[in-house]
Amino acid sequence: MIERLILFAKRPRLGAVKTRLVPPLAPSQALALYEAFLADQLRFVGSLATEERAVELCSDEAWTPRGPLARAAAGFVTSEQGPGDLGARMIRAFERSFRDGATRAVIVGADCPTLPASRVEEAFARLAGGARAVVSPAEDGGYVLIGLTQLVPALFADVPWGGRDVMRATRERAVSASVDLVELDSWYDVDDAGDLARLHRDLARQRGAARAPATARCLEGLSSVLDGLALDEGS
Repeated sequence: MIERLILFAKRPRLGAVKTRLVPPLAPSQALALYEAFLADQLRFVGSLATEERAVELCSDEAWTPRGPLARAAAGFVTSEQGPGDLGARMIRAFERSFRDGATRAVIVGADCPTLPASRVEEAFARLAGGARAVVSPAEDGGYVLIGLTQLVPALFADVPWGGRDVMRATRERAVSASVDLVELDSWYDVDDAGDLARLHRDLARQRGAARAPATARCLEGLSSVLDGLALDEGS
């Protein structure tokens, strides 16, 4: 395998996932939504596996997926992110991929359940075409995808993870390290109530329901909360 597509995810635990969505969601609803995100992302990443591309589930701690998640994760390489901030954990994942023989590796997160397959394929194509690093910015200031052909630790050093300055800092690190950072079109991840309302609108228009069926079903069960968000946005 010369390519590795890595899904970065958290173990689904009550009170530990999608905490910025509580409120408007209850902790149990946030957990159910994250499990739906994860099911859709596992299915999505798995659908992009090829003879040349392995897929990997890299979780924040050891856990054994069960039920629908286990079926969706069948055939995945599994790993743990290990200690440290997000940058240290991504460095470790890239190191492992290159050590295993990959020449191109891309990391995506679990919080962007409508990310198009074309964005991932473009990332691999750019890497295959000679790019050293490629990124798809998130609209909130972070990024939803990053890919490398060789480890560049400087891209992940002293980045304010979780804030709106992640992409700005990454660009600065790339310049300092003399790395030509290829930027793809941006996308959005789902972190707060505004993102959730947008996701609901997108899936309701059927633009992403086929891409994220588990998420669409979960949102159907959250109609009262989502209706309240729509009223808040319209007021």
